[in-house]
Amino acid sequence: MSDLSDLQLALQQLLRRYAPRQLTLAYSGGLDSQLLLHLLVAPCQTLGITLTAVHIHHGISRHADAWAEFCQQQCQKLGVDFKLHRVQLQGRSALEQQARDARYQVLTDYVTARDSALVTAHHANDQLETLLLALKRGAGLAGMAGMAESRPFGNGLLLRPWLNFSRQQLEHVARALQLSWVEDESNQSAEFDRNFLRLEVIPKLSERWPAITTTCARTSQHLQQALELADYYTERALADCATADYLDLQQLALQPALQQDLLLRKWLARSGLNPSTQWLSTLKQQVIVAREDAQPCLMLGHWQLRRFQQRLYLLPELPVVPKDYTPSLHCGQRLILAAALGELSCQLQPESGALPAAGTAFQLAFGSLSQTFKPVNQPGKPLKQWFKLWQVPPWQRQRIPLLLQDGQIQLVAGYQSSVALSAASCWISWQLPG
Repeated sequence: MSDLSDLQLALQQLLRRYAPRQLTLAYSGGLDSQLLLHLLVAPCQTLGITLTAVHIHHGISRHADAWAEFCQQQCQKLGVDFKLHRVQLQGRSALEQQARDARYQVLTDYVTARDSALVTAHHANDQLETLLLALKRGAGLAGMAGMAESRPFGNGLLLRPWLNFSRQQLEHVARALQLSWVEDESNQSAEFDRNFLRLEVIPKLSERWPAITTTCARTSQHLQQALELADYYTERALADCATADYLDLQQLALQPALQQDLLLRKWLARSGLNPSTQWLSTLKQQVIVAREDAQPCLMLGHWQLRRFQQRLYLLPELPVVPKDYTPSLHCGQRLILAAALGELSCQLQPESGALPAAGTAFQLAFGSLSQTFKPVNQPGKPLKQWFKLWQVPPWQRQRIPLLLQDGQIQLVAGYQSSVALSAASCWISWQLPG
């Protein structure tokens, strides 16, 4: 039985290559995952791998309870640890995506260590469906590359050992082993995109080109290699352009135009963002190449993209500081500020910001850009001029605590004080959230 030997060999090679100590199987009870469960038991025992099968109860089918019971019984027979999770979906809108998101959210909780992995029974037919769906939505290289044999997942990996095998091969082995499995009646509904491809499109393609599943699996491998190469050079270029706080637009401009798009996508992906091509075009036109004196801002989800002095910043959307927010602060006091402004601590021990008169209260203010501030041993100027000299980005200027005494700015937290260190009797420490 060569198909069985080939499936076992692919499984063993993958497990030896990535050497997980804890393995979680996404187990639906369908043909694919049922076969994978049975073929995983022996190598996991041989290699000392802890195997857990996780079944997600979506509650969509009237047979869902029976499927869960079937899966539990199969695991009991094989001595495999079984976990059942029930998830709630919101209506029937985008049901496929809802179910997928809920499923992977649960499975992520099982991959918590570097030596842990999730394994799925995706095969070459699934890969072909993924490729066709990517074509349909106009995906880029990452989407066209389809599913990889391995990728980061949770704190470990997601492994797909059977991407080079067709469903027909899996079914041939499962029947030869006299396995039983559940049949999801929703798989016969062309309402869902994947089912439409599986039921209507791929049979026609396979009738005309019998090897199309295999050849498209090879195409996905080629595209994954191209993606790996592009990622390698993009990461190297990104190291020249990105810091922990911003993207250097002058360095970005030195890159070829196509590489610039890849750099922007890779930089945004670090924060879990995957913008559309149209949004990326808007970012370049309205933010990156905006006039020098502009203060452009573009939203992406709950994030803001802002530009300042040839630097592109990615910022979480922050609450506005209330205009009437003017708390007071005494020496020896710690104050948690509103609007995600962080924490101020006024201490008797020397810190970064010097203040006079330890026994009095200081009034806090925010903004006040036209008010005069005179740092120690420097002339007095409107605060907005000092902010320009200190190169403080405009969106930060309204969020910097100002400590006043008798209506005069004594200290701009994190920047300058009007008091010499030798004359100070208390000190300010300002710590931002996170």
